[in-house]
Amino acid sequence: MQDEDLVRAVIAAVAFGVMLAGHYIGDHWVQTSTQAFGKGLDAENCVRSVALGHCAAHVASWTLTTTVFLLAAGWWLRLPFEPGWLIAGITLNAVTHFIADLRTPLIRLGRLLGRGGYLDGVGVVRPNGPASSGPGTGLFELDQAWHIGWLAVSALVIAGPPV
Repeated sequence: MQDEDLVRAVIAAVAFGVMLAGHYIGDHWVQTSTQAFGKGLDAENCVRSVALGHCAAHVASWTLTTTVFLLAAGWWLRLPFEPGWLIAGITLNAVTHFIADLRTPLIRLGRLLGRGGYLDGVGVVRPNGPASSGPGTGLFELDQAWHIGWLAVSALVIAGPPV
């Protein structure tokens, strides 16, 4: 293994780990309740422009959170990020997060890939009735799996191409 390959491997591993931490903070601490409940195009009486606005606001704060985690780790560890690859990875992460958090594209993809039973069958009963999204539901689990998968791809992009 060349030194450059080892550096890229470290960058990818650190990027994934710190972006995963930033992801959870951004999704569950930074995101507002209004954004969480209003960002989905699948909501009853959804106004598309309002949902897109809530989703965009969430993804902006979420991206800022994951980016702060990433840049802080890079500074702390003196990682040699290449600006172009760093921006490409952060952008990929933001775009894929936005697509999934609109919910409808993720629901359609899940059904297309035969996950309809999982979407419909994994649920939770809340005090105000059954929920089709949020923690404990099939949609939430597929959403988180989507995000984590794209975090891994984004981390590889941030590490840059093989030399």
